[in-house]
Amino acid sequence: MMKNSPLLLAVTVLLTIFPSSCRQTPADDTPSAVDTVSPPDSMIYGLTCDGTTDSVLVFLPFTRGADPVSYNIVTAQATGKVIGRPSLGDWVGIILNPNDTTEATMVVNLDQLKGTWTYPVRPSWKDKSKLSPRAMRQKLSELPDSLKEAYMVPREYGFTLKRSSVASPVGFVRNKSSLHDDSPVEYPEVKRYTNWICRNGQLILTSVRDTADNRPAQYNTRNMPATYDTLSFVFLSDDSLILRRQDGRQIHMHRKQSAELANLKAQKAADIIQSGTKSKK
Repeated sequence: MMKNSPLLLAVTVLLTIFPSSCRQTPADDTPSAVDTVSPPDSMIYGLTCDGTTDSVLVFLPFTRGADPVSYNIVTAQATGKVIGRPSLGDWVGIILNPNDTTEATMVVNLDQLKGTWTYPVRPSWKDKSKLSPRAMRQKLSELPDSLKEAYMVPREYGFTLKRSSVASPVGFVRNKSSLHDDSPVEYPEVKRYTNWICRNGQLILTSVRDTADNRPAQYNTRNMPATYDTLSFVFLSDDSLILRRQDGRQIHMHRKQSAELANLKAQKAADIIQSGTKSKK
């Protein structure tokens, strides 16, 4: 009889810990520590396993030696608390019914949540509050049509959610000089997101504040004061994400291939403005 090799024993142990119906998630995909401003997390994190349907979630928690558990999600489906569509092997977070531990009252597909999400933002005229409608019309009539179209191009704002709870902002447009200060329009401030986490069934985004508007998104934010945006999930699909702010307003976002592509149209418009403003000087 052939003796068991060390390699065969190691494989056997791994298959015992992680059944073949679920794939192991990378270690850096597990939720990281979050700031103390948040209450204790009530979510349980793990993987979606084979046998999951629209009414049952088969779930393998991130606990060594744990076995898959089946949870009833009929009510969660009916109340819109299944955020995303869990597929085999997806990283998900769930909240259990405290009165019935066989029922999950909320399911969030965290793997489906990762990616670049944006929403359109339009600029406002800087002097709108100071000028009469007639004066504003006169001012606009003096601008070439190409510049007017470039000034009013909506920009894509949002964020990219990555592994290891890393987030990055979407919405920055490169300004080649100080000529952008002469633009008659202004866009809202772009939030510089650095981290994200799903906690208690909500998305918490960390951002930092900096006055250097033209600084690249990849820079050291270690010593900058952080703020936290807590957003509630409303809807999630492969290409759409709806979040609710704490003031009740909803943000309707769409998935983009990358932050660079999301900013491409705005960058082209900014280049037109730069050249048009320079020619007027």
